[in-house]
Amino acid sequence: MKEVLLQIRKLLAHRQIEEAHALAEQISDPYWRGYAFKWVAENLVIKDPKRAIKIAKKIEIETLKSETLLFLSYELAKVRKFKEAVEAAKLINNDYFRKKAFRGISNALAKAIMESSAKEVKLSEFNLGEEELQYLMPLPGNIRYKDGRFFIGTEIHRIKGETKLQIFVFENFKKRKKAKLRKKEDQDLKHISNYIERLILTGQLHEAEKLARGVEDACASYLLEEIGITYIDHGDIKKAEEILERLECADYLAAELVKFYLKRNDIEKAKKYAFRIFNPALKLSIAYSILLIDGIDEKFLREFFKDTTPYKLGRLLKFLAFELLEEAKKRNSSDLLKLSKNLFLLGKREHRKIY
Repeated sequence: MKEVLLQIRKLLAHRQIEEAHALAEQISDPYWRGYAFKWVAENLVIKDPKRAIKIAKKIEIETLKSETLLFLSYELAKVRKFKEAVEAAKLINNDYFRKKAFRGISNALAKAIMESSAKEVKLSEFNLGEEELQYLMPLPGNIRYKDGRFFIGTEIHRIKGETKLQIFVFENFKKRKKAKLRKKEDQDLKHISNYIERLILTGQLHEAEKLARGVEDACASYLLEEIGITYIDHGDIKKAEEILERLECADYLAAELVKFYLKRNDIEKAKKYAFRIFNPALKLSIAYSILLIDGIDEKFLREFFKDTTPYKLGRLLKFLAFELLEEAKKRNSSDLLKLSKNLFLLGKREHRKIY
């Protein structure tokens, strides 16, 4: 299997997409076939969005399919193919990933509107209809929509900074224009998420974080969460934790911290950040990861799923037990088999509580 996947990677690197796709179709294991389809779809997304989406739909592993469609929607939104981006996002079954996709498209559309430098922009300019637009509203910032047009209640002013050209957006520029402009790190920076994302990509996280704190609330949490995740990738866990503490809700960042501490076998810290996750699908995935490493901690599980009824908790535990059973078969692990059985019995006990 490893050789086949490496061959697919090699074909894609040489832009031999048809050959890579044909080879991916021959993989019998749905998990690895899904990964191969993911790679092919990602390489096709800009050139042939419809086909990329069609290939992503064939992925049988739901989490992997959601991740792939989320990536496709982001990439399409970046190049202003908003209609196709919405189409990809609508196919995401995972509620968390679907909301994240629509939020990303909404941010990209808002940036495109603001960059038009006009106070009114037609919806048709973005090849969008009202059917697609409903998934993206409300847009971040002071952008209103009425009768096929976007109305911008702010003005964009391009100002030469100390080192870079930046976009400063003031909600009421007339009241502020007489004020003396201070250094860029002290400005009231809003609606510059595109610039901040470039800083994130180039590793300028400290500056990105400063600017993100000045962005409108609709975008700030998204940007700060992305910065926090990138801090983890760069090994600065303390900064990632500080950002999480400042955010009311940052499921994905919390999940990444859980994964980080699980890899280091720091179970207590992993559990601490697990409680910062509110998305049901993500909670289930994280519970599974913790069970694999820590085994059954009844107190933690009940507290982690405290918002569910005993009946639902029983069903969740049984579902996780079956997932562990599949993993036990793959690994041929007697320990995981025992864990699966004990978790299933715990689920049965929870069920009995309703009678």
